[in-house]
Amino acid sequence: MLDKGLVYIGKIIDMQSIEGADFIVSATVICGEGGKWRGIVRKAEFKQGNLCIVFLPDALIPESEDMAFMKSSNWRVKMRRFRGAPSEVVIMPTRFDFPIGTDCTSSLGVIKYHKPVPPHLQGKMIGEFPGFIPKTDEPNYQNAEGQEYLQKLHGKPYYISEKCDGSSTTAFRYKGKFGVCSRNWELEKDENNGYWKMAIKYDLETNLPEGYAIQWETCGPGIQSNPMGLSEISAFAFSAYKIDEYRYLNAEEMIKLLDYLNFPCATHLSCGDEFNSEIVELLGEGKYGNGKQREGVIVRSRENLLGSKPISFKIINLNYEK
Repeated sequence: MLDKGLVYIGKIIDMQSIEGADFIVSATVICGEGGKWRGIVRKAEFKQGNLCIVFLPDALIPESEDMAFMKSSNWRVKMRRFRGAPSEVVIMPTRFDFPIGTDCTSSLGVIKYHKPVPPHLQGKMIGEFPGFIPKTDEPNYQNAEGQEYLQKLHGKPYYISEKCDGSSTTAFRYKGKFGVCSRNWELEKDENNGYWKMAIKYDLETNLPEGYAIQWETCGPGIQSNPMGLSEISAFAFSAYKIDEYRYLNAEEMIKLLDYLNFPCATHLSCGDEFNSEIVELLGEGKYGNGKQREGVIVRSRENLLGSKPISFKIINLNYEK
């Protein structure tokens, strides 16, 4: 299946100077369904109102002379700061006369970057990820879905947790069956597999109640360069799901379940009764306990404001380098 949602036709709606930079400026672009982003452009190449091509985070760009500057990042679009200015996307001139928001991902041969799975996490696949549990994938707050969530959460009770840079894991018990899954596959039980190690360590096969799934990030040595500096493979839960009721547990219910299981939770950094969407960019900044820049944060509503699930989106730390 072809990837989509990685490259859009955008329009520059604002350009701001960058202190100490004579030839580049900070540009804000709108991309219709692709969202609203900021990036760095050459002052001589763009004017406010120009159409452009916008490559979103985790787009893997085909090698070409026109995009040779991307070679240093292995042709992957990453969020970062450049001379203090946000560089969330790559903005390029366009020869296309397509409407704003046109998805150009497949036509430009762009695919999505996926984190590599180290050998000790791969395991033996015994089936696809169960269809009765939603996969984990929070949107960036800058894309269209994230922008909608941002406005819906404004003024509502919320909490913010640390985004752990690891590998997504799910354990479930349903109709008498217990299983452990990576992001895309159910895995055969193996005490040497990193995902299963966490399930075994916390005896989930015995203690996870019927009809529940919990989802966590597996982190530690050999996983995504271990930015948290952990001495051993560890788990950090971030959500729980009631399968028969087709809904996520709210924050209070999730904490009660994790306490019952004695299962660790992703660090909660703050919570409040009225989320302020106007300071969203700065919320991602900060460091892990070892002093290294964290990947970012996850912002969630304390209740299920979207029917069966909470509002949830990620804010990437633009100072995070990997």
